[in-house]
Amino acid sequence: MAVDEIDRRLVELLGEDGRRTFTEMASILGVSEGTVRARVQRLTSDGTLRIVALCNPLTLGHQSVRLLLTVRKLTPRAVARSLENIPMIGQIALLAGSHDIWVEATPRDLGQLADLLDELRRTPGVASIDQAVLTRLYKDYSWTGLRDLSGERAQGGGGVS
Repeated sequence: MAVDEIDRRLVELLGEDGRRTFTEMASILGVSEGTVRARVQRLTSDGTLRIVALCNPLTLGHQSVRLLLTVRKLTPRAVARSLENIPMIGQIALLAGSHDIWVEATPRDLGQLADLLDELRRTPGVASIDQAVLTRLYKDYSWTGLRDLSGERAQGGGGVS
């Protein structure tokens, strides 16, 4: 499904403050509250938009790590699905390039990071893991991919599976 300029602005406004009211957004956009309500409902029901509370794990004393996994003998999709129930992993994505899977995790401390790495190494199909531990988070979760046409879906789909 295609998004238009109103959809893009709604995503941007909610990205700034996910608690914004439909009335406030309608006023900013110059459309009716019903239009905002219907569009937000459509964007959430089709999976384009998800409104969540986010925090910076570093401010809570947690580690924040990015892991790049290379897969052998299994498909990256199968390995990614096997990682979905690990609680400290917040994001799993398939990649195109020299690595197969991107993982974002927030272990409590370095000991828990070691436990996570051990668990990943025991996961069937995981051949190697490159690690990056964040020392400071300057900007995150402010994706603006729908701001212009660069956020449009290519013909034929290609969404999350």
